[in-house]
Amino acid sequence: MSRRDELLELCWREPERVVDLLLALEARVADLERRLNKNSKNSDKPPSSDGLRKPSRKRSKSKRKAGGQKGHSGRTLRFSDNPDKIISHGVDYCRDCGASLADIKGAVLSRRQEIEIPEQPVEIIEHQRLEKQCPCCGTRNRGSWPAHITGNVQYGRRFKAFCLYLLNYQLLPYQRAGELLSALFGYQPGGGTLQSILDHAYVTLEPIEAVIKAAIRGSPVGHGDETGIRVDGQTKWLHVFSTLTYTYYYWSQHRGQKAHRADGLLPAYQGILMHDAYRSYFLYAYVHALCNAHLLRELQAIYETDQTQRWAPQLMRLLRTAWALVKAAQDAEETKLSDRQRDRIVRLFEQIVARADQQNPPAQRQPGQRGRVAQSVSRNLIDRLIEHQDAYLRFVVDFRVPFDNNLAERDLRMSKLQQKISGCFRTETGADAFCRIRGYISTLRKQGVDLLPTLFSLWSDTPFCPVPAD
Repeated sequence: MSRRDELLELCWREPERVVDLLLALEARVADLERRLNKNSKNSDKPPSSDGLRKPSRKRSKSKRKAGGQKGHSGRTLRFSDNPDKIISHGVDYCRDCGASLADIKGAVLSRRQEIEIPEQPVEIIEHQRLEKQCPCCGTRNRGSWPAHITGNVQYGRRFKAFCLYLLNYQLLPYQRAGELLSALFGYQPGGGTLQSILDHAYVTLEPIEAVIKAAIRGSPVGHGDETGIRVDGQTKWLHVFSTLTYTYYYWSQHRGQKAHRADGLLPAYQGILMHDAYRSYFLYAYVHALCNAHLLRELQAIYETDQTQRWAPQLMRLLRTAWALVKAAQDAEETKLSDRQRDRIVRLFEQIVARADQQNPPAQRQPGQRGRVAQSVSRNLIDRLIEHQDAYLRFVVDFRVPFDNNLAERDLRMSKLQQKISGCFRTETGADAFCRIRGYISTLRKQGVDLLPTLFSLWSDTPFCPVPAD
């Protein structure tokens, strides 16, 4: 008997079983289609996962022409009043009579300048320790070495700061960093030398990291997020807690509350925390603000899967309109929306969610069923919208709160790039060093501080601290 005949006989004998099988297959196909249709526009997947089939463009086409806009100052190279070298271009003989012009001083008709790398960008500095004999008593007085001069031949502090810049800001692996240094300067530090540079920065930044951490703890609005990383061949979690001016990283083998409690910063925070609705963030006493960029992607996915869910695009349109109103008020230097605008946004939000609630009723527990009742993706989101409405609309009532959690996601982006370049952190110590040094560099970038001179200060007696003194 063929498989087809078996299925036909099963339909006659056990129709209920066939119905159950068809429903199970429909559910499985729907789940597989939902997974297959995920991209960077309707889920948390990164744009790099979209491949060659990019998601459709939802942004409206701009009416502006490509390139710099009218009134844009632009950037161009400017003439220097004090060039380091002047090369004159004249003629040695008269073009008419052939007389020598070698001793004739010419007049400058025009000037052109080029910005060039010097042929010898590294200078060798010799330190000499002198002995001087006193002419009065004959005592021999010997000079002392500077504190940073510890070996007979060593790399200078500015050279080390540049190595740190390449390793932790440009994210070059040891081998490529060494090759670049060799190409530029003619010197290629070994892996052990580069590791010692990182070790010095890691130890020096320990008290500065504690000060940054305290500054974040006292900030009124913070951002929290996490992402997976590879440490010593295993999957771990990199956590970030940041503000507009400070960044703090740490890593843990845990993603949720165990990691938060071990570090201690998040449980002690008392301000407003912007996050992405991961359940472990709801266990502490701070005020919650939820990322609406994540919400928009979830709503987009729901509507793409089932276009009868008209409430999803309606809520998307409301959120975007509300954010546009908030930005317009901020541009006008206002501190809040009018009571009428705010109340209307809240009322429309409640009405849209109420319609969604009616269209997607909660799943009912069947007789004898145990455990958690499985619900649709739409129903789970609706429950969250009802429970955390205030957190999603926090940006409407408090202008200090942003619309999304993009700040924390940008802070984590470079760690993903580091993983793509280097694959993983080979040791836990390496992951610790990356978190501390990268948090310092990210803080400097946010505050507009020049990186190289500041990294040079890590080899001085007074390392730069980006947190102002009280």
